[in-house]
Amino acid sequence: MKRKRRFFTPFRRPLLIGIFCAFVSSTSSCATAAPAISGVIDQSASSGDGVRLIYLGTGGWIFERGSDQVITGPFFSNPGLVKTGLLPIRSDSDVVDEFMSRYDVSGAHVILVGHAHYDHLMDVPRVALKHAPSARIVGSKTVKNTLGTWSGVGDRVDEVNDIAGGESTVGTWLRYGTGVRIMALRSLHAPHFEGYTLFKGSRVRSLNVEPRWATEWLDGTTHAYLIDFLNADESVAFRIYYQDAVAPPPLGFAPRAVIRERSVDAAILVPATFDQVDWHPEAFIENLQPQRVLLGHWENFFSPPVSPADPLSNLAHFEDRLERVFDGEWWKPELWTEFRFPTR
Repeated sequence: MKRKRRFFTPFRRPLLIGIFCAFVSSTSSCATAAPAISGVIDQSASSGDGVRLIYLGTGGWIFERGSDQVITGPFFSNPGLVKTGLLPIRSDSDVVDEFMSRYDVSGAHVILVGHAHYDHLMDVPRVALKHAPSARIVGSKTVKNTLGTWSGVGDRVDEVNDIAGGESTVGTWLRYGTGVRIMALRSLHAPHFEGYTLFKGSRVRSLNVEPRWATEWLDGTTHAYLIDFLNADESVAFRIYYQDAVAPPPLGFAPRAVIRERSVDAAILVPATFDQVDWHPEAFIENLQPQRVLLGHWENFFSPPVSPADPLSNLAHFEDRLERVFDGEWWKPELWTEFRFPTR
């Protein structure tokens, strides 16, 4: 018996994107948040031993101490709203090369990917092949299967689904280079609007062709990460917490036992869609006990990556809530903003 095609099926993709666009527009238009910062924020006090954090926009960062270098899923292609909703999308190699060539990441040990949506994974193959040729890629089974055989980097993925930690569970530390260890943390991608998460699902089979549509970049299991830069005696010189998506607490938490031993030096939190969950950022400040907070993935990634950037949503309420529970320094960086912090 021939199945009847539902009338709305051809319009489902643009309809969902359209709803999200309307939601974004309605929230960003009333934003009265603090201005973003740019340039170099240097707190290293000319210390010979410090760390450098460079914001690449969206979920992308470079973390660096000496010769140890970690990258988090860069994204520069930024297809527009209409194209994302109605047309095929793909990584723009020329744009990726232009932006990534600003920094030498040829010796990077690892590229961290929190989830497999296109704005976190689509540009990773080009970065891994052209700019960070020896870097491993850390992510979920869906990240590995989405990269599959077509990307040329699927065999470089270290899958962390079964070794991730949580609030009461210490996960497995993965070592990279001589002075970096990383622990994946179980997390969950918050809804985009009204309880609905776009492009949700897991990929259980390896792809042999590149995804064509935004909807084919399924999120999979979401992870946050602890990144430790280590001293020669294995003590922690600097600890970073990184998330690339808002999460409902306690998902995304670091293990209590690990934080009791050493709190976080810099926590990178995502403010976009924070109002879709409870107690973000408050619960994460309590869990991580950070020395400082940096905001990431806050700008409108449907526009070309430029500075100054427009916010994706209204951040004023998020910033107000952050300041109520956190009396340390925090920043909302523009593209290319560089932070220099001392170790402790």
